[in-house]
Amino acid sequence: MTSDHLDLSAVRAQVMAATRDLDGSAVRDLLLDALLVRGVDATVTSVMMPVLRSVGEDWEAGRLGVVHEHFVSSSFRGVLGELRLPVDGPQARTVVLACPPHELHDLPLELFGAMLHARWWRVVSLGANTPMTAIGDAVRFLGADACVVAGVRRSAFEARVPSLSRLARNVPVFVAGEGAYALPEPPPGTTVLPRDLVEAAVVVDRLAAPTTGARERPTTAAGVPDGARATRD
Repeated sequence: MTSDHLDLSAVRAQVMAATRDLDGSAVRDLLLDALLVRGVDATVTSVMMPVLRSVGEDWEAGRLGVVHEHFVSSSFRGVLGELRLPVDGPQARTVVLACPPHELHDLPLELFGAMLHARWWRVVSLGANTPMTAIGDAVRFLGADACVVAGVRRSAFEARVPSLSRLARNVPVFVAGEGAYALPEPPPGTTVLPRDLVEAAVVVDRLAAPTTGARERPTTAAGVPDGARATRD
């Protein structure tokens, strides 16, 4: 089966069914197969994010329980961990990912991090509910090339406009999530990422690109950066 003929809608339905059954082995195998054949971008946007939304909607409607939300989060994080191979070499760049204080849903940001990792970024995730001082400390300590801050509440960004603007003086800062989209204007110096995750990854990759010494990575026959394809034993 070629990469163009793996039906990701069928994979999505199978992952959703395995989630209902709390079948972690099936979820893992289905996702790793999709990642191997279709790559990170397609699997994240066409399988993993839609499943997250469906689980959330079914939980709100009473069709699934909180156990399913915890299960899918744990399962997806486990698969992401298997993908997180070392990124080395002079062309590798470092990005810090974080959700601001009181923002608890960091899995979509983790999935976005996997897409950046496939573009040869070292991804350092600080997770949910991260103080702005900790984000700034991580950026400085790592000499990060970019920082992405994501959240669902507008107030999470409004209360931290000065901190985000100060951070943006030293590193490209990108804001994302419904909270960022609800702002009348982005914090000075920051960039609001597109809702489309592939477009957002391209924006980060381009705006935070190294000024010298960059080299293009080989692409697959499907035009996907070679690093965007997962491998497994």
